[in-house]
Amino acid sequence: MTKEEILAGESEVLEFKRDVPEQSIKFIKTVVAFANGKGGTIVFGVDDKTHKIVGIKKSEVFQKADTIADTIFNSCEPKIRPSINLQEIDKRYITVVTVPSGMQQPYYIKSLGITEGTFVRVAATTREAERYMLKELVLEGENESFDQQPAGETVSKEEVENLCDKIYEFTAGTLSKKERTALRRPTVNQLLSWKLLKKEGRSFIASNGFKLLQGYHLGKNA
Repeated sequence: MTKEEILAGESEVLEFKRDVPEQSIKFIKTVVAFANGKGGTIVFGVDDKTHKIVGIKKSEVFQKADTIADTIFNSCEPKIRPSINLQEIDKRYITVVTVPSGMQQPYYIKSLGITEGTFVRVAATTREAERYMLKELVLEGENESFDQQPAGETVSKEEVENLCDKIYEFTAGTLSKKERTALRRPTVNQLLSWKLLKKEGRSFIASNGFKLLQGYHLGKNA
């Protein structure tokens, strides 16, 4: 962390704290929000309003770093393991806590529970996740998107073939004549590999993505 970065102010991935607050939830919310997003850094020892480096007393800096680490480990679910470094700028000590983007979203504050304890970063602010955001975080944590979720509808062979035709015609329309000669029409197996379809016995179950493409006139909206 450089002095220039501090002077630039807070952002979606950077927040300042003058000191380690007695009520730890004031910074744990931001830790959770960073883990649920792109990751980010909290700098302790910088005034969040003036961006002035006020520092942490040398006699307390190591103890406070340990307190931050223990609080994050004990307060969050799933566990968040940040990188914590001490720096000296202008003869003042700051504690730089770097939170990685998590792979097990959603992350939340254990004492509040997943519904009320999940937070996200919006610009330079930390906010409680709305229900639709929480659902998206759950899907991301399961490595699935909304498009890949089953729509719960069985589709006929004709509907599958029709979508294969649509995708082929749309793609062909974006290519040159020479490129079109190498283009192959999608197959049912490709739709399965793209998770647009799920096979159950002899039936095919449409995903949300399949239904969206089925109702979208690809050729006319190109």
